[in-house]
Amino acid sequence: MAVRERQRHRTTWWAGLGPPAALFAATVAQGPSGGFVYDAARYFNGSLALFTHADAAREGDLDFRGALTPVVYAPAALAEHLVTGAGRYGVLVQNALLVAVIGAVLLPGVAGRRGPAAVWLCAALTWLAAARFAPYPLMDLPAVAGFLAAARLALGERTRWALLTAGVAAGVTLNLRPAYLLPLAALGGLVAVTRRWPAIWFAAGVVAGSLPQLALNLARGHPPGLTPPGTAGLAGFQAGYASYVVRYDTVTTGGPPQQFYCDPSMATAVAGHPVESTGGLAGALAGNLPGSALFLLDKVAAALAWSFSTPYSTAATAERYELAVPVVLIVAAGIGGLCRTPGARAPAVLAAGVCGSLMTSATETRFALPLVLLAVAGCALLTPPAWLPSLTWRRVPLLFTAAVLAAAAVLFAAASAGVAHPLPPGPATAAACAANG
Repeated sequence: MAVRERQRHRTTWWAGLGPPAALFAATVAQGPSGGFVYDAARYFNGSLALFTHADAAREGDLDFRGALTPVVYAPAALAEHLVTGAGRYGVLVQNALLVAVIGAVLLPGVAGRRGPAAVWLCAALTWLAAARFAPYPLMDLPAVAGFLAAARLALGERTRWALLTAGVAAGVTLNLRPAYLLPLAALGGLVAVTRRWPAIWFAAGVVAGSLPQLALNLARGHPPGLTPPGTAGLAGFQAGYASYVVRYDTVTTGGPPQQFYCDPSMATAVAGHPVESTGGLAGALAGNLPGSALFLLDKVAAALAWSFSTPYSTAATAERYELAVPVVLIVAAGIGGLCRTPGARAPAVLAAGVCGSLMTSATETRFALPLVLLAVAGCALLTPPAWLPSLTWRRVPLLFTAAVLAAAAVLFAAASAGVAHPLPPGPATAAACAANG
C-alpha cells in the first residue's frame, strides 16, 4: 500500500509540476541573447535607468510607451546593474517563467481542460510558439500573459474580486501593449453580456490598472490621460502604414532594420491621399472593396509566416519561413476547436479581436503571438476531457479534419501572397510600394 501511495504521489507531482518545469527548462536551454537592439534595447534601457539615476522617461521612450514598461524587466536590469552581463540571463529566466505559466497554467485554464494530455499539448505548442521570444526584453510575453490572465479570470471565475483582478490585468496589458485594445474591448463586451451589472468591477479594475500612466502623465506635465502622450500621433502613423503594408519585420543581420512587405494595389489607391488617422484607414478600406478584403486576409495570414528568427527576421531575400506550416496548422486547428466547442466560443471572440488588431496596424509577426496562443488553447480542446478515458473519446470527425486542412491551405496561400512584394530594406512609402507591383 505504501509503495502504491508513493507511486501515485510521484504521478500526481509529474502531472502537476512536470509540464511547467519542463517548459521552463526547455526555454532556458536556448541560452540568452547576445545583446539587445532596437525596441528591446529601449525597453531594457528604461528598466536599467531605474537603478542608474538616468532619465527613465527618455531612455524608455515613455512619450510613446506605457508607464509600466520599465518596471517589467526591473529584476533583470537590477542584475545587470550589480553584475555586468547578468541582465541577459535575468531576461531569459524572467521570460522562461512567463512561458511556463502561459503554457502549463493559463492556456489549459482558458481551454477548461486540465487533464495531462491537454496540459502537455499546451506546453509543447507554447514552446514552439513562444520560446524564441524569451531571450529578448520585449513586451510580447508580459502582455500576452496579462491578456490570458484577464481572460481566464473574467470568463472562468464568478466572484467580484476575480472580475476586479481581471480588469487590473487588462489595464496593465493595455499599458504594456496598446495593440491589445480590440481584443480587450472584446473581452469587456463578453463580460458585460455574460455578467451584466457585476461587469462594473471589471471596468473599475481596468481604470485601476491604468492609474500609473495617469500619475506619470501628471508628473511630467502632460494632460491627464490613461495613455502615453504620444499615443494619438503613433496611432495615425500606424494607420498610414496599415493602409498598404501587409507585414513589417525588424531585421537584425546588418543594414537598415526595416523590412516591409506591401500590397501594390492598396498602395496605388492611397498614394495620392495618404491615410493619417484610424478613421482615414477605415475609409480607405471601405472604399477599395473587394480588394481590401483580400488585403486584410493577407495581413493576418502573413503574420503567421514565422521562421526560426521570429520575433525578429532576416532580409526578405534570405527569409525562409520555416515555421509557417506548423504555425498555420496550429491556428487552423485551434480556431476550429474553439468554434466547434460550445463552451469555448468566448476565446474564439477574443481571437477575432486579435485578428482585428492585425488588420489595422503595420503588422509584425510577433503581433500574432496572442492569436497563436489562443489557438493552442483550442488545440487542447481536441484532446480527451480529463473525466473521460482516452479509449472512450470519440475521434475528431473526418469532416472537421478536412475543414481544418482546407482553412490551413487558404491561410498558407494568403501568407504566400502577403509576402510576395517585399520592399528593399529601409523606410517604406506608398509610392515605392505601388511601383513595386
